[in-house]
Amino acid sequence: MPLPTYEVAIAFGASSLINVTQWVQSISINRGINRSLDDYSAGSISITFVNNSRIFDPLNTSSPLWDAVNGYTLIQPAGFVRIRSNNIRRFTGTIQNWDFTYDESGLNGQATLTALDLIYKVGQAEFADEPGFYFDINYGIQKVVETTGDRIDRVFKDNGFDASTYALVDSGKTIVGADVNNAGDNVLSYMQNLARSEPADFFSNASAVMVMKDRSFTDYTWANTTRNNLIVYPGSANARTYQQLLDTGETMGWIYGGRRWTATPILSAYTNAADVNLDIFRYQMEYYDYNFAKYNPEGTATNYTFSAYFRGPGLVAGITGDLYIYDNTGATVRTIGIGATAVSSADWTQITYSLTEPNVAGFNVSLRSGGTAAGDFFIADGWLFERASSYTNYFDGTTNPLISSAATAYSVGWSGLPYESYSGLVTSVASTATAAAVRSFADINSQVTFGGTAIPFTDLQVVYASEQLYNNVQVIGVNATAVVEDTVSQGLYGLRTYVQTDNLTTSVTKPDEIASGFLGEFRLPEYRAEQLTVALESLTTAQQTIVLGIEIRDLVRVAFKPSNTGSSVDKYYQVLGISSNSDLERDAVTFNLASLDNLSFRLDSTFLGILDTDTLA
Repeated sequence: MPLPTYEVAIAFGASSLINVTQWVQSISINRGINRSLDDYSAGSISITFVNNSRIFDPLNTSSPLWDAVNGYTLIQPAGFVRIRSNNIRRFTGTIQNWDFTYDESGLNGQATLTALDLIYKVGQAEFADEPGFYFDINYGIQKVVETTGDRIDRVFKDNGFDASTYALVDSGKTIVGADVNNAGDNVLSYMQNLARSEPADFFSNASAVMVMKDRSFTDYTWANTTRNNLIVYPGSANARTYQQLLDTGETMGWIYGGRRWTATPILSAYTNAADVNLDIFRYQMEYYDYNFAKYNPEGTATNYTFSAYFRGPGLVAGITGDLYIYDNTGATVRTIGIGATAVSSADWTQITYSLTEPNVAGFNVSLRSGGTAAGDFFIADGWLFERASSYTNYFDGTTNPLISSAATAYSVGWSGLPYESYSGLVTSVASTATAAAVRSFADINSQVTFGGTAIPFTDLQVVYASEQLYNNVQVIGVNATAVVEDTVSQGLYGLRTYVQTDNLTTSVTKPDEIASGFLGEFRLPEYRAEQLTVALESLTTAQQTIVLGIEIRDLVRVAFKPSNTGSSVDKYYQVLGISSNSDLERDAVTFNLASLDNLSFRLDSTFLGILDTDTLA
């Protein structure tokens, strides 16, 4: 059977793509990883060309690869290379080097290019200096609470990447809070940390598009809705505590003291009547904040809601006050009278106001008790100012009154900065998605399992491995640490520990969820196919197209019967890596595989879900 069709094209600068397929001698591609928990590094390609006519000589101005219009050769580092087979993209990348070899008579010339995929370009990006007065998410200060995928999208956008280059970053369900990336910090390292925090695979596909997919394999997809608020509370149990702001150096916070009142709500404050030195503020609570990059980071918000809950003896006399809204020039654009009439001192009373106003950059709120007695104080669960037209009852990472269901999951995250806490609520709604295609491979002894339709392979490496056997798993998040273990596995195989020390989630429940998932997946050794090699030249064109269309993170089913004895070993795998070696006569494609035997799954999923097994995580 014939080899697949090939097209190799290169470009540089403003030049168009030039087809150089006719001079290709050999192609070697290597993308992906060997172990499930590794970070993906840049994929690579090496292409060797016949160069007897000095077509690929950068000094040859007569070469068809000399761009006369722009006055330079295409044979340069930092050029662009694309390869397709059967019209399917196999690699897209940035050329790193050109190497030239000749024999002693100057003949048998060869030119070899090496190139790296999009991960290389992402890895060259660094966070810039923070410009001064405002917190600016464009300069490495991430203060909006959001999911890992949304954070990756934001960092890509803020560092000048076109949206098409990260179009396949899934939104994720793990919520993260505040981060400060210093000037010179590597953008890729931070994104990989976010992917590990999901946990998810984060890589470049063959078409130079960055992909992030969580590590679950079900026929469900999750649509996320994210709400962000700015919630302010005293960061200390001590009265008259202030927090110095990172952007301006000012001290901001409650004008008058603050300490925790009771365990519920978790975070609260009250006016301290015992402090006679600040008697003028005895019955008043006030907060001021001004920062356009914080209140309207995208520049498109127009709807806002202010809300707070209060209780205490002061409410018997009622609460009165004002809410001042500032625009991005610092001018007061709205003054709103707010308050509550006399109510019970024991019940939580909400004061809320919704407004429509563009260019909101800050607010000032002042509330005071209607009474004058020393006992007329009140306590609050902080101020909440949210970019939304309605109010939802959530506050921070330690207070989550919203209950998740099978179809809807609620995650609350908190940035953790006193006086400047950012809370976010991610509502994830499950819906059934089209199950991913599963490509089947089988040796000659197992073809009967598939009615003779499985793709044959030439080589298979099988391992019974413990290199990723972990029976003690620790995940350390921002606000919680989880440790889970399997003592039965420890008794059989000894203590094998995996520690994730840098999980960025602010959720108090997600670390345990991640740790339990890892333990279920890696607590036992695996008998698995580790590598599978296919000879494209021995396949039909239809089979070649199927193999060439397999991408990292795709699913395959592999069946084989060792020595044609006993029953076939028939298992599902995830593709971790793809490599190939091609020349004028053959094209061998090798897939690095990871078993899905022990992967946790959603119980009501019909995809890869097998009940009544011992591999539920």
